[in-house]
Amino acid sequence: MSGLEDIVGKEVISADAIIIGTVEGISVDTDIWKVPAIRVSVRKGNEASLNKKKKAIGVQRVYLATPQVSSVSDTVTLAVKMDQVKDVLLEVKKVPMSAGDLLNKKVVAQDGKQVGYLDNVYFDAGKGWEITKLGVKLEKTAKQALGLKKGIAPSSQITIMTKDVKTVGDMVMLRLDIGELKDYLTKKQVSKK
Repeated sequence: MSGLEDIVGKEVISADAIIIGTVEGISVDTDIWKVPAIRVSVRKGNEASLNKKKKAIGVQRVYLATPQVSSVSDTVTLAVKMDQVKDVLLEVKKVPMSAGDLLNKKVVAQDGKQVGYLDNVYFDAGKGWEITKLGVKLEKTAKQALGLKKGIAPSSQITIMTKDVKTVGDMVMLRLDIGELKDYLTKKQVSKK
């Protein structure tokens, strides 16, 4: 299981060991909770190979479909060679929201009580890029409502299973009210960080 901090900044290399660029982010499909693409900042000099124009300021960014990723470890290795990468790029308009669009959204319980802010997305690159958990940074009032006491290992972040997310819009709404969330944290397979 990986979080955003585990993949952002890794070099992306083709199957023939050419550095394409660096992972800058991921896209998130909240309807099926999967990562359909990674966003890569292209290494200077590689733009032409990818049929992209060189930018005067900044770097070119592209989206690579996650099925084209053969492994994620110290680097992100693609299943295609450099001359094939241009054929597997996704158009920006076909990419769902980025994880950056999801981060810092308010998280509310089903009863409308604010829980905190989304601060991480956890996915498994080895299992079809499935997103199973979300990290939530708790608000002070939510910590009190959830019975997390000060001084006794106060937790400022909890992990919520994506199956317990009702919907994502301007905010992230859970399927649980604040009382159910309290039970959820003490009884279910949720890790407190």
